[in-house]
Parts: sequence; structure tokens; C-alpha cells
Amino acid sequence: MYNREMLGIALTGVGVGLIVYGAAYLLNRYVFGTIICQGDGAECAQAPTYAMIVAMVIGALLGLVALVQTRVYRPLLVVLGATVGLWGLFALTADMAWYWGLIIMMALFGLAYALFAWVVRIRAFVVALIVTVLLVVAMRLILGL
Repeated sequence: MYNREMLGIALTGVGVGLIVYGAAYLLNRYVFGTIICQGDGAECAQAPTYAMIVAMVIGALLGLVALVQTRVYRPLLVVLGATVGLWGLFALTADMAWYWGLIIMMALFGLAYALFAWVVRIRAFVVALIVTVLLVVAMRLILGL
């Protein structure tokens, strides 16, 4: 894999991180926050979780389309690895200042997309799948998600 291709994949991940953070923030603030938090405040704490779920699904779909268009090898495995590995990251960055949360989200998505795109190049699909699963578990443990 050439450096230019890896940079393009990492930039795709950065873009997905931007979209996920922006969508989660906007959905939390203007959609789920206003709908769920109308009554008593008991379920209001779940609004960021719902916003994150929708934003991660949107980001995964857009990332998959972008990787398919750039002809990345096994794009679905790349997107699934990055999405599952970073699932719940918005909850960790929601309490930060918006610009720090955005920078962290973009950086981690860019690194995750580049890492999984590099790993899925293993010729044997089963070996690539096992390594991907092990990396996802390691990411979840390291990030404490």
C-alpha cells in the first residue's frame, strides 16, 4: 500500500470523525435533547447515547461509501472494525469543550481507519478477521469503553 493511499484512508477517517461528532452534537442538542427532555428529567440522560448511536451509523455508512469509491481492500471490515472499536467515544468527549472533543474524535477515527485498512490487507480472510477482532478488543480495553 502506498503512502498516498494510506493518507487518503486516514483523511477519510478524519472526515468520518468530523461527521460523527458534528451529527452527534447536533442530534443531541436539537433532536433527542428537545424530544426526550420535555417531561421530567429521568430519561434526559439517555439523549447523548441515542444521538451517538444514530451518528455512528450515519458515519459508518458514509465511511463505507467513501472507502468503496477509493477502492480500498475489504472496506466493510475496515468500517466495522473502526466503528465497533470506537463505539461510545462520543460519551467520553461529550463533557469536553467542543473543539477538544472534535479534535480527539477526528484523530482517533483517522488512526482507526488507517490501522484497519492496513490490517485487512492480510491475504487470508480468516486471519484478517481474527486480527481485526483482537484489535477491536484491544481498542475497547485501552479506551475504557
